[in-house]
Amino acid sequence: MTSPKESGTPGTITAGYWLVVAGAVLWVFAAVFQFANKQLLIDEVKSTTTDDKLTPEMIESTATAIVVAVLVGSVVLAGLAVWFAGKVKGGLKKSRTGLMITVLLNLFFQMIGNGLAVTPALIAMSGLVLFYFRQSTEYLTQREQLA
Repeated sequence: MTSPKESGTPGTITAGYWLVVAGAVLWVFAAVFQFANKQLLIDEVKSTTTDDKLTPEMIESTATAIVVAVLVGSVVLAGLAVWFAGKVKGGLKKSRTGLMITVLLNLFFQMIGNGLAVTPALIAMSGLVLFYFRQSTEYLTQREQLA
């Protein structure tokens, strides 16, 4: 009989997976929150703009388009991040690279479009870092050799 420490998925893989999932869920919530408060953004831009060429309709349509794009982008990137994290948890070492690209794209995307979601993106990034720890790499290499 083997001890639980010798078999199964290491804690770094499990914790990394759940950190990525939590970060992805939180950044989608941040995008939904921003979408729900879109009118505050529109009012702020209207009150601070000094350009006479910008009509209230232009401000409203542009803000709506940006908020919708952030919401859609957040949902797509969150889905990809959770999918890649699931693949890593299942033992596919190559998925770490896809996850890294997805999380970095999301971080860049959130820094531009939704400052509220930067912290959740960093939470997901901390999960990604756990996938690169020695225990995780050894486990993934071992799983790769078995396949």
